[in-house]
Amino acid sequence: MKRLLKWVGGTLLGLVLLLVVAVLLLNTSMVQGCLVEEAVGVLKEKLQTEVKVGKFQVRLIGQDVRLEDVEIEDQQHRKMFMLKELGVKLDLRRLLDREIKITDAKVKGLEAHLYKDSTDTVANYQFFIDAFKKKHKPKAKEEKKDTVKKQKMNIDFDQVKLEDIKLTYNKESASLGGLFIRKDQNDMLVGEVHDLASSWVKKTKKGPVDTRLHIGTIHLSHQDGQHQLNITGIRYITDNGKPRKNFNKPKRGFFDVGHLDLQAEMDVNVLYTGKDSVVAEIVRFQAQDSVSGIDVRKLKARVEANKQVAHVKQFSISLPNTTLRFDEATLQLPSKKKGRKLAYSTSLITGTTLLKDISRVFAPVLKNFTEPLYLQTTMTGNDEGMQFNNVKVHTKQKDLTISAKGYITGLKDKYKLHVHFDVNRMTAQGGSKERIISHFPVKKFMMKQLHNLGTIGYIGTFDVLWKREQFAGLLITKPGNINFSFALNENTKYVEGTVRTDSFELGQAMDMPDLKKVACQATFKFDISKPRTAIMRKKVGGKLPMGEITAEVFDAKYKLLHVRNTIATIKSNGAVAEGEVNVRGKRLDVLCSFSFTNTNEMQKMKIKPKLKLHGLLGGSKKKSEPEAPQVSDAELRAARIQQRAEERVARNAEREVLKAQREQERADRQAKKEAAKAARQAERDARDAARKAEKEARRAEREAAKAAQQKSE
Repeated sequence: MKRLLKWVGGTLLGLVLLLVVAVLLLNTSMVQGCLVEEAVGVLKEKLQTEVKVGKFQVRLIGQDVRLEDVEIEDQQHRKMFMLKELGVKLDLRRLLDREIKITDAKVKGLEAHLYKDSTDTVANYQFFIDAFKKKHKPKAKEEKKDTVKKQKMNIDFDQVKLEDIKLTYNKESASLGGLFIRKDQNDMLVGEVHDLASSWVKKTKKGPVDTRLHIGTIHLSHQDGQHQLNITGIRYITDNGKPRKNFNKPKRGFFDVGHLDLQAEMDVNVLYTGKDSVVAEIVRFQAQDSVSGIDVRKLKARVEANKQVAHVKQFSISLPNTTLRFDEATLQLPSKKKGRKLAYSTSLITGTTLLKDISRVFAPVLKNFTEPLYLQTTMTGNDEGMQFNNVKVHTKQKDLTISAKGYITGLKDKYKLHVHFDVNRMTAQGGSKERIISHFPVKKFMMKQLHNLGTIGYIGTFDVLWKREQFAGLLITKPGNINFSFALNENTKYVEGTVRTDSFELGQAMDMPDLKKVACQATFKFDISKPRTAIMRKKVGGKLPMGEITAEVFDAKYKLLHVRNTIATIKSNGAVAEGEVNVRGKRLDVLCSFSFTNTNEMQKMKIKPKLKLHGLLGGSKKKSEPEAPQVSDAELRAARIQQRAEERVARNAEREVLKAQREQERADRQAKKEAAKAARQAERDARDAARKAEKEARRAEREAAKAAQQKSE
């Protein structure tokens, strides 16, 4: 027994001494160098490429691993992976609990160059993945499945530090100056990221766009039970290598997605994070682009999101002179895998705006528009278009009010873009018309005549298409009502259209007391091409618009003259407008020619009346002179009947417009009810999501407490 005990004791002592010697040898540079050489040889054979390791050090007593100067080439002998330094400190005692505990980790000087030229070629890193891919052997039929589940190895860490990280993939690149993350005394993550940058080439229909994103710092802290993110130095730059869209086009705004230089910063409070959901608050966000004029001074919102839907609450955004807000919006998040498209809806959006805030960005013509406008609307839409309901706009004095609804389609293709609005009612009182027009740096024609129209009401539609704007509707004025339709063609640079009235006090509008009520219809065409009009101005001068008008007068009175079925034409070259009026009779034609040079002095218009007899002496006519057509009494009666029929049609049309307006008001009320119903449903959904998030939070707390209890036990 004594000999046996001595033998067992000696054996155990020998094993302990052998283990101590092995540990001491493993901590020597010579042994570790041999191990590195052996490992490098194995890797070279397995990867079939060049592998270099400068230094490998393991300290079992200090429980840390250190690796320096690692290089791996791809199979084309290009440097694919480089690592300057890797250091990891471990808590080996936690391995007994099947947990890898990293007390400190540091990675410095990591650089990777990855390539994949096209879809048909193999990536330069694929050989590395294939070499370490786990190969599954087919199991024999008689082999029984292992019913014992393997327990997963958990990984935990106290702090991690990354420095000087660079990654490239083809022409895309990303870099990280530094990252430091640690756990505080409450086991919560805190840390900081600095100099995070990325650059890539974005492919568009008009060609490639060089894009860069840089973030100066991201500071992560934990306070009052929530994580706080402070992000500064955000800069987003695009450059398509082409001139800006507004180059040599002063009427176009500076906004160009191919030339952006946005700088921003923001603060975010993360209230809750779960497996599939997050609740966060944007407490501060501001962004500026000094070139395009984008200037977001303040943005706030609360976001509750999961994989399918996001609820945005208490949203507000402020520009220098504009503020918009809404209580809630619901977004359906897109997913190609699930076949789900982007869709959204908002509660009532309200706010105040000065249009000059968007002048540099989109419309320089609005740069002097300092009239504050108050607005409201609800909005729904998707990635193809959007709809606006319950649109209300008014000035501070409410002397200009607009009620409308509309939609925008074809957002993905500017050639198919279509903006349409139905104006249910617009009213411009007093001097609001002149005040609004004064904000635009345009030539102001016929302002006196505009003032004479008094309060103006408008019911109609307008459409904006590719290089074309169309307007139509009923204009209600003090002198009378006018139905009109006109279009502005940006391709041909002409404005043309038609107008019609059954009873209009033209003399009152034009400041000509001798001219009474007029019933007529007219077509017009005006030249708005700056090059063409500039040439003509240089030749003849003048301040009149350039174009022509052809009118058919059904009924009109001038002084003691009462005319019907009259044709009138006016042509203007910019300096002088000349016109003719022709009333054809059976034996007598009444002709009248006139001209004027200033629309504000129409009472000084030069008028030259003429009479022309025809048909009295049949043989006295020259053979070359065609015989004037004669108008019989029956034809006159037929013309009057037709005129009355057209008047009835116009009155019916006006009644239809008013009827449509009433129907639209009913539809608006119904839409408002539906919007309120949708808002209530969205609120219920949000409450359900909040309750679900709260349940998940409580469950997470219970699991954390249970884990802490098990750890303590």
